[in-house]
Amino acid sequence: MLVWHLAGTLFLFRWIFRDPKVDLRFLLGGALLPDLLDLPIGTLALADRYSSGELWAHSLLAPTVIGILILIVTRRGPTRKQWLAMVIGMMFHLLLDGMWTDTRVFLWPFAGPLQAGSPGFWAGAVDRALGDPWRWVREFAGLTYLYMVTKPSGLVASTRSVWRTGHLPEPAR
Repeated sequence: MLVWHLAGTLFLFRWIFRDPKVDLRFLLGGALLPDLLDLPIGTLALADRYSSGELWAHSLLAPTVIGILILIVTRRGPTRKQWLAMVIGMMFHLLLDGMWTDTRVFLWPFAGPLQAGSPGFWAGAVDRALGDPWRWVREFAGLTYLYMVTKPSGLVASTRSVWRTGHLPEPAR
């Protein structure tokens, strides 16, 4: 659910923090980071043990430890702000995934060891995607929001601007 995580994180950050100076590259990278870490590890490297895309990076411990490390290693200023935006993106990912409903993962290691998923994670991916209509509703909501945000400048110009500067372009007046 790539679009859901990107759009949901952008919406929540703009709604809660209202900080136009945030570097969206770090924020949106953080929104994708739990899946970028857990999917290859849980479904490829350790597929025989876990066969799941929700492991350690989907726990509350991961962004907490990363956030503490950032606070220890960096000084106040723009660098710290960028890296903390990544942690906020990770937290929003957990929120958008509803991870609090899976306490074994969300509260790992305090709620016990991680459980194995059903075997053949990738073989059942299409069935899971087609069998969950809410997944498509969330993706459509994300696409709609991204369209609304990028409409003033256009999708291509907005994407280039975020990639190059970390900010959405100012709408033309």
